[in-house]
Amino acid sequence: MNKRLIICALTACVVFLTMVSCESSTSYSKELEAEELLIEQWLQRNNITLLDEFPKDSLFKETEMYHYTDGIYFQMFDKGEGDTLVKGDVIILRYRSSTLDENAIVEDYWTTQDRPYPNEITYGSSYNSCTGWDDAFDLMKRSGAHARIIVPSKLGFDDSQVIPYVYEMKIKVLPK
Repeated sequence: MNKRLIICALTACVVFLTMVSCESSTSYSKELEAEELLIEQWLQRNNITLLDEFPKDSLFKETEMYHYTDGIYFQMFDKGEGDTLVKGDVIILRYRSSTLDENAIVEDYWTTQDRPYPNEITYGSSYNSCTGWDDAFDLMKRSGAHARIIVPSKLGFDDSQVIPYVYEMKIKVLPK
């Protein structure tokens, strides 16, 4: 009888754990759907048109963005100048970040009045960066480049929360 009781208890635990794991994965998939809807609503509110192709000159109109499949949404305002970024280059980054909801939470690190020291990032290093930013740096390519990107949660800094962010950023490459 003890064996049957143990087997029943183990079976109940397995069933319970299966139900809990299915419930949390369903919840996560719903959060991802809500994130996608939030991005679509932000694009609509800002009258953004998604382009089918990346512009040949790399420059976008104020109301255009390009979406990389399962990746960032990207818009370049200024291509910058100089040599193409090389792994190990030190980038000074000025940026504004915002959540995409109508009551957005905004952080501003654009001027030295906002933050006395700009962010320094070593190109190609995961320290102080995220996959979405790295993808943007790959597209920005040069010192002085100015872009806006939407970073879905899976490419952002904190993948434990399903919150997309929009960043306006300008980079400058420090001389070696």
